[in-house]
Amino acid sequence: MRQAWAEVLDLDTADEVPEDVNFLEAGGSSLLLIMLWEELHPLTSRTLKVSDLFQHSTVRAQAALLADPAGADAALAELGARNRGGLLGRARREQLVSE
Repeated sequence: MRQAWAEVLDLDTADEVPEDVNFLEAGGSSLLLIMLWEELHPLTSRTLKVSDLFQHSTVRAQAALLADPAGADAALAELGARNRGGLLGRARREQLVSE
């Protein structure tokens, strides 16, 4: 999953991809998310919609979705509990992307 994100986000390595940061906050866009879907949907036997990737918008949530669609809801709930403060600030996003 991280490798697919790194390719779509034009990062040097998959290690640069944070597990629990929203795709859009990591520097993605809706168009890039569609490109990510194009990378991922052939790799799974389940029906994967672009809207699934919007709903499950972190590496962790998307990996859970592909591994076990029922488990993805638990990953979303965990992320929501940790991120009650809302979106990351711009400075923090830039720091995560530059690390």
